[in-house]
Parts: sequence; structure tokens; C-alpha cells
Amino acid sequence: MRYILNRREMKQCDSQTIHQYGIPSMVLMERAALSVVSFLHKENMLKSSVGIVCGSGNNGGDGFAIARLLMLQKVPVRVVFVGDDSRMTEDCRKQRLICENYGLKIETDIQCLEQCGVLIDALFGIGLSREIVGEDAECIRQCNDFDAVKIAIDMPSGISADDGQILGTAFCADETITFGFAKIGQMIYPGKKYCGRLHVVDIGITEHSLGEPKPMCRALEMSDLDLLPVLQPDANKGSHGKVLLIAGNTHMAGAAYLAGYSAMISGIGMVRIYTPTCNRTSILSQFPEAIVVGYEQWDEQELLEQLQWADVVAIGPGIGQDDVAENLVRVTLQNAEVPMVVDADALNLLAKHRDWLASAHTEMILTPHLGEMSRLTDNPIMFIQEHKLAVCQEFAKTYRVICVLKDAATVISDPYAATYLNPTGNAGMATAGSGDVLTGLIAGLVAQGMTPEQAAAVGVYLHGMAGDRAAQQQGMHSMVASDIIDGIKLIYKERGL
Repeated sequence: MRYILNRREMKQCDSQTIHQYGIPSMVLMERAALSVVSFLHKENMLKSSVGIVCGSGNNGGDGFAIARLLMLQKVPVRVVFVGDDSRMTEDCRKQRLICENYGLKIETDIQCLEQCGVLIDALFGIGLSREIVGEDAECIRQCNDFDAVKIAIDMPSGISADDGQILGTAFCADETITFGFAKIGQMIYPGKKYCGRLHVVDIGITEHSLGEPKPMCRALEMSDLDLLPVLQPDANKGSHGKVLLIAGNTHMAGAAYLAGYSAMISGIGMVRIYTPTCNRTSILSQFPEAIVVGYEQWDEQELLEQLQWADVVAIGPGIGQDDVAENLVRVTLQNAEVPMVVDADALNLLAKHRDWLASAHTEMILTPHLGEMSRLTDNPIMFIQEHKLAVCQEFAKTYRVICVLKDAATVISDPYAATYLNPTGNAGMATAGSGDVLTGLIAGLVAQGMTPEQAAAVGVYLHGMAGDRAAQQQGMHSMVASDIIDGIKLIYKERGL
């Protein structure tokens, strides 16, 4: 698991490294420049000239240092300074002076970089908090028009490190080389798109410099899959997890099947699907391992009996929004004594009855997509997209639930612990049933003993990784939800589970 920092936290890291541990800022700048030059060599990008656009802050200082190192290696390099002389930081000024001492010409016309094969953005970095306008905006627009491999240093200029929003205009990078830690704005859209491929490099800023409290945002890594439950040699079907899935409406069995089957292949012993009787044959023909309990009409006593059986309850996929569905959601929230995963139509019903959230007395994981979150919070989808992190965190804290806000870059927020930004997944997963697979997977992981926080974060990460495997196997365009289930099976097999 790795920390993901915002602008303030990264500046604090820099300061701690410099002032508490005594590493001079110019040393950090030199290491940053060396890491970029090493990357250019490794990626075989130095076959043609390199253009570097430098601003007046420390990001510009990185750019000047890169230019000098390339020049000394006899790489053709051109440097354009578009900052404000009067506002140059001390380190940036020193680096420009060193370049001049070596005879490197500092230019001011951005057009001189038009023929460069590689274009490096060292204008603003992570420190930007205002909109880019005027000459700076025009400079970035021209850079984006140049036919070159575009590389951003630390952060594409114009992208907010705090939330990934575009501050007026932004440099569109093919590669972004960032230092120490990834930044929030690089992990969520639209910032993630503008970063291209993200490379986090070590320049001597480590977790020692984080201070207290530790950053709230984190991202899972491959090693975190070690948290997945391992079946014990003496396990039986009743000892490693029972999920009750309340899903499906009349002749709407698909969501129930996908969520139930996903829960089953996560490693649990039994899944019981509570659904209209007419869905029974359809579900069992695809999924004979399921226990299907059908109902003809609303029966509160029968539902209460089902709730007593389960280790985890998942509710919502395909249940509709009729009177029976309302009763299912209301009674489940009021009476369940085990953790719950709440998705799909159950969320739309909660949007009409938010007071029901207060009646629940167990841990809940809610998994809304942007439209469902809009209904739950009365915020426009556009507002949620622009403030996704804050909206997810506020909702989790307000209702004391774990909120999994599903999007191209999913956010998982625990009201009492961390917020996770998911790095896995692809556009092919934007397909019907993908969310049902996630619901079942998370429920299955909780049923096997993972904490709801762990299950939500690891479940989203594994779900996205499975989608990536499916895309590798057959491409994104033809992916369907069942391919994600196949990807989960493949990952489990590779890990010996």
C-alpha cells in the first residue's frame, strides 16, 4: 500500500526532508533531474533533440538541471524560459545560472521547440493553485500542438495536484515523472488522463518525511493481494463464509446471477439468493451451486429468517423500485445484524428514504456509481465529477458508511480510516453487470473474514485487475461482465488460492 499526497502534504514532505533531515534542496533537485535523464535513456528517447519549457518555480529549476545534464552528455537540447524573473525561486535562479555558466543559451520563443522530438514540461509542477491564463495558457496550448513525445515533470502544468481538475488549460503528457509519491490529481480524472503513463521515482523523499498525521489517501499495490483470505485445510462449506444476496425482480435474474456467482468464486462456502420464484430456473441453470429461495409476494417473516442465516448480506442488484423492493431494503437495513453491501436499486431507494440509513445498526458498504451518488446527495453529476474525493469522504462521514464511489478511477472512503484511490481497471469495464460482479466479490471477501474496509479496497483493486486481465485476453471493446469473473479466477489461480 502506498500513500497518495495532495499539494500541501507534498510540500510538507519536501520541507521535512530539507529541514529535519538536512538534505539540501539543490541535492533533491539534482536527483530529480538525474532520474529524468535516466528515464530518457532507458526509454530510448534521445535520438533527436530535446526541448524544455521552464517556469520560475522549483519545477523550472528541475528543468534547467535536466537541460544542463543533457547538454553535458552532448544531447541536443533547447531551453525556453517563460516565467517571471522577479518571482524566480532561489534554487531555480541558481540552476539557470549554472546552465548559463556552461554556455547553454536560454531562449524565450516557444516556437524554437517546434522541431524537437521530445518536449519536457517544467512550468508549474504541483504547486499550482490558480487558473492558467494569458501568455502561460498560450504557451501550453502551443506545446500541446507540437508533434513530440511530451513529458511532464512532477505534474502536467495546469492540473490540480489536489483533485485532478484542469486549471484553465493543461499540458497533455504522454509520460509524467513524479517524485517521492504519487499525487491525488494524478490518480483521478481528468488529471489521470493528462498524465499519460505515471512513473513515481525515488529522489530521497521517503515515508520518514510524512510526519503526523499520515496522509489520508492511499492506493493498493499488488502486494496487498496478500490480504486475500486463504482456505484452511480443515474448512467446510459452512465455515468459510455464507452470503445472502437479495437480488432480482420479476423475470430479471441476470444481476442476481452475476453478483451471486462472483461471491461464490471469491472463496465462500455458500451463497443463498433471495429472489422472485420465477427467477429460480434461470439462475440454477447457470449457477447450480447456488441456494435459491424464491418468493411470490412480500413476506417479512421469511426475510427475517433469511437474514439470520447469513454472515454477510448483499442487497440491490436488479431488485427494482416497487413496493416489494422498498420493503426488502427497509426491513433489511432495520434488522440485519451482519455487515451489508448495498448496491444498485437499493441505493436508488435509499435516495428516497435517507433516514433508513440511520436505522441500520451494522457496518455497511455502499457502492454507488455517479448517477446513484447524484441521487443520494442531491448533487449534479458534474459537481460530483469535479469534487469526487470530497463528496465521497463527506458522504461516508455523514452516514458512517464505507462509500465506494465507482467511476473510471474509483474512490473508496472509510469514515474512520483511509480513503483509497484505485489504480486498476479500464474502459472495457463500463459494461452492464460489472457493478454486480463487484458487489458479490466484496460481500464474499467480508464473509471470509476480511474487515469491511479491507474488503472494499481489495475488492475494487482485484475487480479492476481482473478487468485488465480480461482486456489483455480479448480487448476492451468486446468485454462483458462475465469476463471479469474469469479474470478473478485467473488471478486467484496465479496466486495459488
